[in-house]
Amino acid sequence: MSPRHANSPKKVNPPRAKSLLTPTVIKDLIGRTQLSHDALISHPIYEAANNLTALQVFMGFHVWAVWDFMSLAKRLQLSLTCCNLPWIPPIRPDLARFINEIITDEESDLDHEGKPTSHFQSYLHAMESVGASTEDMQEFIRKIQAGEHWADILSKMSLPESIKNFVTYNLNLSENGTKAEVAAAFAFGRELILPKLFTRFLSNLDESKKDYPKWIPLRHYLERHIELDEGHHGRYAEQLVSHAVEEEGGHWEKATRAAEKSLENRLLLWDAATERIKKTQELEKMV
Repeated sequence: MSPRHANSPKKVNPPRAKSLLTPTVIKDLIGRTQLSHDALISHPIYEAANNLTALQVFMGFHVWAVWDFMSLAKRLQLSLTCCNLPWIPPIRPDLARFINEIITDEESDLDHEGKPTSHFQSYLHAMESVGASTEDMQEFIRKIQAGEHWADILSKMSLPESIKNFVTYNLNLSENGTKAEVAAAFAFGRELILPKLFTRFLSNLDESKKDYPKWIPLRHYLERHIELDEGHHGRYAEQLVSHAVEEEGGHWEKATRAAEKSLENRLLLWDAATERIKKTQELEKMV
């Protein structure tokens, strides 16, 4: 059991709210994204990222998804809760609780040593532990803190196009997408699939290998996300999409496309990481 759960009272889930969107539409959303969903779960990246060098490469790609997750989550928090003064109560307290729980854990959870940290910072620590470079991401953050626009920074960086495209889509969606589009991308591109993907990665982190101690922070990161997301998050993620689409008039085609695009972008990111791992390993054999 994680330190956070060992010392905290058990969370009481709010009552289940009635979904405003028909089950048929949610079923259609699932059906429309099934091919990409299945392709991600069966992707060769999980077998490829099974040694220290491969993990270094993979994490250099994945860290950008870890970072931009929070912009999607923050956009939803702004939509579902009141962050203005004076305060007014949320329309859906159950969904406000759902997104606030996610934000609390993502921004201020406990790491593998029991110290408060964001999941993003925990991931950077995991990268450093396996010897993966964090310089590109650190530079990116520093420039944002200095007032530069994320798109200008990204355009000037020497990063794979798959990373640039992934981040650009998610940041543009966070800033300019409809509530329903953001909700669908967040639910179907993140909350409903990441526990399955992280479980696949965990299954290939071989404890018998000599470099295993270096993987412990990464293992904690993966296990923690699985622990958090496999509970009631899935049910509320679907309700979030239902609420957002209904609030915008029941037009769910854009939301469906956002869900599809999010999974497609993840596939392209995984493809690029797998290809880079193969090239890196081929170069090592030539040395």
